[in-house]
Amino acid sequence: MKHALLAIIIAFLGYSVLNISLAGQKIGLETAEKKRSRGIFIWIMATAGTSIAALIVFYAVSLGSVALVGAMAGTGLASLALFSRFIMKEKFGARELTGVLIVIVAAFLIGGFTSRYTLKDVNIVMLVVFLASVVALYVIVIVLLHEKKEFTGIIIGGFSGALGGFIPMFQKVSTSAIGKNAFFFKAPTGNGSKLNINTAGPLPGLLYRLSEVFANPYAAVWILLSIISVVIVQFAYKKDQAIRVIPAFSINYILVPVIGGVLVFKEELHLLQWLGVVLILTGMLLITVKSTKLKNTRQ
Repeated sequence: MKHALLAIIIAFLGYSVLNISLAGQKIGLETAEKKRSRGIFIWIMATAGTSIAALIVFYAVSLGSVALVGAMAGTGLASLALFSRFIMKEKFGARELTGVLIVIVAAFLIGGFTSRYTLKDVNIVMLVVFLASVVALYVIVIVLLHEKKEFTGIIIGGFSGALGGFIPMFQKVSTSAIGKNAFFFKAPTGNGSKLNINTAGPLPGLLYRLSEVFANPYAAVWILLSIISVVIVQFAYKKDQAIRVIPAFSINYILVPVIGGVLVFKEELHLLQWLGVVLILTGMLLITVKSTKLKNTRQ
């Protein structure tokens, strides 16, 4: 239970950094239109922040379940709300604030009913099928609704978040026995045999442990997904406000690993945890639907 609570705290930190970094990218793109060098600098720093967030979440995933860590993605919206309201000066009414509060309560509801976690199973085939299905679904939605300009930013942001939602799943696989046994290379000793981390010094032992979880194909996939997700969300920023794009991003970032945790890792969710998932959906709708109406009214 201690590790689960630590995973919650670390996941909150990671997703706060992620959400604020995503907003920072939006600021960078808008600033670049007036002051190119300043805007590019802000965007680069914000993009570096998304990479740092991925590593923080990676550590959280190593401590807890995929569903638990994924559900905590909603808590990053609290940090984003303050950042969006006071730094980006975007409008944030009572309805949107209520939505954020519901998301926070839901995320902690999911985390609060998490028992001691042990990795039961990893279904690689299901993981691949799940990824292919989500990608295909979004491609179909984008094609069907390409003329609905008011939803373009939300859809693209959601697609980016869905791809990002697979990151903790591939991170979990990369730290499992399956990932550790799928080395691209192994850290050798002087005689070419496998490094004995129990007798090696601190630095060789650390390098060996890092190579275990980063030098395998599953680590390569989550790193690639991180890059693709960041690239795709840039297109969403061109179409809509950050306060609408990022919730769409987050809802997918939450639901994909929660569902994937059940399908791929055989993780079990308490009834109240499923209620938390529904509340997250409700909170996201309160944040995004109202904004759509206001935008259409202004037009």
